Formats: sequence, structure tokens, C-alpha cells
Amino acid sequence: MAALYISLLLAALCIGTAVPLKCYRCVGATSNADCQTQTDCGPNDAYCMTVVASVSGKTAIGKSCTPSCTPGSASTGGVTGTISCCKTDLCNGATGVKYSYPALGLSLGFLLVLLRGSAL
Repeated sequence: MAALYISLLLAALCIGTAVPLKCYRCVGATSNADCQTQTDCGPNDAYCMTVVASVSGKTAIGKSCTPSCTPGSASTGGVTGTISCCKTDLCNGATGVKYSYPALGLSLGFLLVLLRGSAL
């Protein structure tokens, strides 16, 4: 019986959900601290993108959802630009630990069932 519960737990952890990608969105921010607006991306958006442009010591940051993204950097005429791309929720913001609350809840539920079953 415990093998069944473990199999169900593993299956639950592998289930994906159909929720849209979430990205930070801003235009012309001067720092990451000024870019805290979260947005749900459209069904065709597969990437979060960050564009950083610098000229004469001033920096402008743009963040958005996009269906395609090619990372890179370029410099011309005193202007430097960098594009970075990522594919997970809020990945175009400050780095940190991200949690999957549904997976955590399912795991805890199955763990409780296992513990109750072994106590009988």
C-alpha cells in the first residue's frame, strides 16, 4: 500500500499546470527596484525578457513577456545594450528561491496519508 502512495506522490509532482507565465514588466526603469510590476503573459509568450541600455552613465531597463527571445549584447556609438531571456515565473527580476505551492501541498498531503497508514 505504501508503494501505491509513493507512486501517487511521484505522479503528482510531475503534473504540470496550465497557468500563464508571469514576468516583471516595466519600461525605462532606472534600476531593478523600480521594476516590480508583475504581469501574466499571453498564451503565446514563452519568455520573460530584460533589456538594459546604457549611455553616458545612465541606464534604462525594460522588462516584458515575449513569444521569442535571443539573448545578446551590443555596443555602438557609446550606447551599450544587453538582452537576457528566461522561461520561469518572475525570472527576470531579482534572484531568489521560487516555490511551487501546489506541489508542496500535494507532497505534504501524501506524506500525512503515508504516516497515518503506517501508524495503523
